[in-house]
Amino acid sequence: MPLGNHTSQFFANVYLNELDQFVKHKLKAKYYIRYVDDFVIFGASPVLLCQYKDIINNFLQEKLHLRLHSDKSKVCLLDKGVPFLGYRLFPHHKIPRKANIRKFEANLKNLKVLYHEKQIDREKVIESLEGWMAYARHGNTYKYRRSLLQIFNKSFPIYHKSQLAHSRKSRNFFRKYYAGKIEFSVQKTKLLLHKGFSIAEITQIRNIKEGTVWDHLINLIENGQISVWKVMPKAKIIRLLNIIKDCDEPLKQIRERLNTNSITFNEIACVRAHLKMKQKIKKRVP
Repeated sequence: MPLGNHTSQFFANVYLNELDQFVKHKLKAKYYIRYVDDFVIFGASPVLLCQYKDIINNFLQEKLHLRLHSDKSKVCLLDKGVPFLGYRLFPHHKIPRKANIRKFEANLKNLKVLYHEKQIDREKVIESLEGWMAYARHGNTYKYRRSLLQIFNKSFPIYHKSQLAHSRKSRNFFRKYYAGKIEFSVQKTKLLLHKGFSIAEITQIRNIKEGTVWDHLINLIENGQISVWKVMPKAKIIRLLNIIKDCDEPLKQIRERLNTNSITFNEIACVRAHLKMKQKIKKRVP
């Protein structure tokens, strides 16, 4: 039965249920975690943990015809990091194992060679990077992931406009790339907006001026972090898209052509920021 298959995972859990019951009810280990065939036990006494290891190994051999991996089963200090599911766990954070990082970065170098030789397209590289980023996101890897995106943009340049104009994955990477440049205060506004709070409610929750919240929204729209369609009514956006001639056009000139007081300067600025975001995407094409 292939590893990673859902059926094999299910039967592994069924088969190792006896181990769970033994550790919890016989050994009475208080801090025990298992995922398929990978498990850890936390404790304050290294002597007791060594005893657990011997007892569990005997139980596995006698009852389940299995045995602990001699190299991977050991007692270690928590502040040195505990290896578990491809991560190294510390008391207050976790990071991917260095071996996994080295393996991915070696693969990325191979992809770079293939890309410059035009043996693979940019979509293939993005798929590989997206998978690794999704995995790394479960750890404390914010700065590492930001640096990876910068390396990606430098190492895998866009040769043809169609590579970006018709690529949803590339547009998503554009948003992630600029996410690292957004200030923390602006990100807090973004989080509240995603939770469904209105601009007036965000103003009260954060105890800041309404104009500051609008400035945050304009910043977020321009950097591709939120959609203008989630901030304003559709009718207003469409009307402004038909009115605005240039994304650098002054707000006052746009407002004069509108000839209405129903659309505010902040709303005009949001739609203009949307157009600037679109322009940024095009400018990233050499």
